[in-house]
Amino acid sequence: AIAEYLSKDFPHQLSPNDVYLAAGCTQAIEIVVSVLARPNANILLPRPSYPQYEARASVSNLEACHFDLIPEKGWDVDLDSIEALADENTVAMVIINPSNPCGNVFTSQHLKKIAETARKLGIFVISDEVYSLLAFGSNPFVPMGVFGSIVPVLTLGSISKRWIVPGWRLGWIVTCEPNGIFQQSGVGALSFPFINLYHNSKFDMVLELQ
Repeated sequence: AIAEYLSKDFPHQLSPNDVYLAAGCTQAIEIVVSVLARPNANILLPRPSYPQYEARASVSNLEACHFDLIPEKGWDVDLDSIEALADENTVAMVIINPSNPCGNVFTSQHLKKIAETARKLGIFVISDEVYSLLAFGSNPFVPMGVFGSIVPVLTLGSISKRWIVPGWRLGWIVTCEPNGIFQQSGVGALSFPFINLYHNSKFDMVLELQ
């Protein structure tokens, strides 16, 4: 049902195999960050940001590097700072759209630039979209998964914010990329934190089951 619902906004069809359920988006964040953690690895987080990402990265011994959101440009991502921060140990970047805490909604054009930057750097995008139905202002919400053909995207979401049911702890992790990169690399197995993800080079990821 989640795959069918989210596919309405995508240029490609999601399958049930693309969707992994979690006990709310908080657990989805914990799973993804834990799976990405490895010695010397780092993840790029927006500043300001939702503090759960920083907290989980700290617990998982995953270094958090911060790129700025530019208030003078409607809290757009500072793409130059991402390129300056990323190195061979960077595993992914996080965006929150609509933003928590800034409240902005990224334009489709800006999301495409984010995708192109991530592709250039050889990292994938984690897109937190729990507030997707709470977008206000002139910019319509566009899911990052629309640009999954440019760069692999992990979309995080939940029902609690979308339908104002905070006690219903149901969230999801969705692999959004029609080129099969996540499946080829084994990321499709990341439904539970019993696996380690090792990032070596551009989308060169190997899973070691424990």
